[in-house]
Amino acid sequence: MNISDRIKKIKLFLLIGLVLCFIVIFLGYSSVMPLTYFLTLLAILFIAFSISIGIIFTQFNSYIIRLEKKEQQMLVDIDRLTENQISKDQSIQELSALNHAMDQTVLYARTTSDGLIINLGERFAKLLSIEQNYSKKNLVDLMYLSEVQRNKLLQLILQNKGGVFNEEFEFVTAVNQKIWLDISILTIFKTSGDSERLVLCSDISKRKEAQIEIERLNAAQYKEKEETQKSNASQIVEAQEEERKRIAKEIHDSIGQMLTALKLNIESISFKNLEKAQQKIEGLKQLSNDLIQGIRIATFNLTPPELQDYGISIALQKMVKELSKLTGKQILFENTSNFDQRFDTLVETNLYRVTQEAVNNAVKYANSEYIIITINHSETLLSITINDNGKGYDISKIPSKPNNNAEGGMGLFFMKERMQYIDGRLFLNSIPGEGTRVTLNYNLQKIKPS
Repeated sequence: MNISDRIKKIKLFLLIGLVLCFIVIFLGYSSVMPLTYFLTLLAILFIAFSISIGIIFTQFNSYIIRLEKKEQQMLVDIDRLTENQISKDQSIQELSALNHAMDQTVLYARTTSDGLIINLGERFAKLLSIEQNYSKKNLVDLMYLSEVQRNKLLQLILQNKGGVFNEEFEFVTAVNQKIWLDISILTIFKTSGDSERLVLCSDISKRKEAQIEIERLNAAQYKEKEETQKSNASQIVEAQEEERKRIAKEIHDSIGQMLTALKLNIESISFKNLEKAQQKIEGLKQLSNDLIQGIRIATFNLTPPELQDYGISIALQKMVKELSKLTGKQILFENTSNFDQRFDTLVETNLYRVTQEAVNNAVKYANSEYIIITINHSETLLSITINDNGKGYDISKIPSKPNNNAEGGMGLFFMKERMQYIDGRLFLNSIPGEGTRVTLNYNLQKIKPS
């Protein structure tokens, strides 16, 4: 019941009440009924009329309240609908902006299951130099691919397994620009049962160029390393040959000449003159001692027995003693940490040879007053230091890789090679006029006790 019907009903009740009141009043005034009955009936009618009016107005007030609530709810619904509409408009605007951004930035295309274009992104179309009228054309035909790559891409599009297929392709644009694309193909199933293909592409040209450059650099580095190894091998062979020549010269000039002199003296002994024979025999004894000493020096320079029997510390101590006698220089040895550990023969030999080369260089070229060899070690590091107070030299003038023996630096080169061979390190410090320090470091955690 609407509000107009309720108002009509109220008017009807009021009219009936008024009519009844007039009838009662008329009967009372016309003395048709007694005054007592008249007053009683009038009171009853007034009470009934008041109650009816109260009920009617209560119902009317309740209805008005319900109307106000409905009105408020309608206002809330209208506000909510307005907000939803605004939100939808914003979403549409955002989707439109996103779609525009995708067209401008993302390389994508929608095709049928056969590869016919349904929709093509603006950037992709621009890359393919297609302005319009691309509908119902095959995407594969619009991309300048080799025959092998064309067949491969078409096969990926025709597949209908529901997965994501990914492959890299190189094609040439209409402006003859080579571009690498990482192409992903996604199958989209529609409610009608048909399927479409979403083709997403990423330009990976820079990554491919970097990859090709890395491969080129690796190849060049490998070639350079191979050439360095060949050069090192050649220099090692050359050094070995020089060492053989040195040993042969030492034997020829020293031991060989003394053996020749010994032979000639023995042959020249004549017992006819006992006094002269006695003198020659004394000379032969001295010559024999010199010969023995020469053989010992040659043997010592080749392989010192102390190195194999007692290790690097005793071998260096013996070397210092012998070189001091032979050269007359003040050569000192200090084992500050009482190092006596034994380890792999190869490591000991290389440490000994590098130290020996450093000492020989100091003896031959430094013009020093003293040479000090110091051994020190910790739990993880063995350090051998060779110090001299000679004339020193400019390290920057030493070639990093000598081309021949005439240029010098071969000894230092092979010292470094030996240390690298055993995974050790060599440090060289020299100041012209003040002296030279050579430091050999070796990681004791790498050694395997012998």
